[in-house]
Amino acid sequence: MAKFKVEFDGFDEMVARLSKIGGSAKKTTEKALKATHSIITKEAEKAIKPHRRTGATERSLIKKAEIEWGGLIAEVEIGFDIDNGGLPSIFLMYGTPRIKKDQKLYNAFKGKKTLDKVHEVQEEIFFSAIRDAER
Repeated sequence: MAKFKVEFDGFDEMVARLSKIGGSAKKTTEKALKATHSIITKEAEKAIKPHRRTGATERSLIKKAEIEWGGLIAEVEIGFDIDNGGLPSIFLMYGTPRIKKDQKLYNAFKGKKTLDKVHEVQEEIFFSAIRDAER
């Protein structure tokens, strides 16, 4: 399980601008985190399918985006619930001395293509919120 935040170049400036024009930075952040969760979860669902034996690891994928706020910082948990059948996902993602790592599963969470897509979507959500607030 991993925690993701909203992170892209110029994020602080966008939040300040959005707040200045009366937009909701909190709502926009939550929307961006839910989009992040959706993108990564879809990629992980595709990548874990070839490893199905009992289905326990696949079922442990966190499918509901729950936003956690700690002061001014929001996070969303993404990935597999380790305590409820998700432990094998770690061995699949990173490999073991006997098992080669699954690059597709690894890339679903940490791959450049996935992270670039996440940052692009997060940024677009904030641009859209600013445009809507300016109207």
